[in-house]
Amino acid sequence: MHTSSRDVIKTLGRSAAALVCVAALASCTSGDSEAEADLCGISASSEEEALVREILGTADFETKTYKSKSVLADKVKRALPGMRPGKNSYFNAACRYRVEDEHRAVSATFSFGWSPRVPPGPPSNGVSYELDGASGVTSESNSTLLVQCDLPGELGAQSRNVWFSADAYFSFMPATGTGVVDQAGKDRRMTLTYLMTRRVTDALGCENKPLEKPPVVKPLPTP
Repeated sequence: MHTSSRDVIKTLGRSAAALVCVAALASCTSGDSEAEADLCGISASSEEEALVREILGTADFETKTYKSKSVLADKVKRALPGMRPGKNSYFNAACRYRVEDEHRAVSATFSFGWSPRVPPGPPSNGVSYELDGASGVTSESNSTLLVQCDLPGELGAQSRNVWFSADAYFSFMPATGTGVVDQAGKDRRMTLTYLMTRRVTDALGCENKPLEKPPVVKPLPTP
């Protein structure tokens, strides 16, 4: 069969168009994946960036994302039905901010799960907070935030009987001279914990939008 040069040109044109479409789809998919995975990314000059820099005492830090938004949300939801009475669920690590050099290693790590709906006891060596209906405690090395997250669908009833819980762990090596955190430092830790938890409650789709308002961090009076 004879193929004219015009037919060849048309065929090549269709092939090129198809390749452009495939490249565009790949680009869109890649972009969507990157945006979807950006659970821990901190933009320059954001409140989160300023807090991490102040808490870690460094201008530069590395970010590690343990799970994408959808993976974390799925694992947190899966942990809910397996809770034992009076016990926390499994906590999933989500984000870590860290700096390490020959002199020191400091980090802030955030994990999320569920906790029994019981009144929090008095902190042994920390400060208690109330933040727009959420309860928080910050100590020398940890911050905890308890939030009501009303999940949609079949997990809704169970989610209303427990707390969605955030755990932030702050590590400083060497510890000498860094163990004492003043009130302003504890307030910063609680604020950062609130902001990071809001990212996860958004990913979970909590119907009551528990952390929608900007954080107003005020410690409760010491009993």
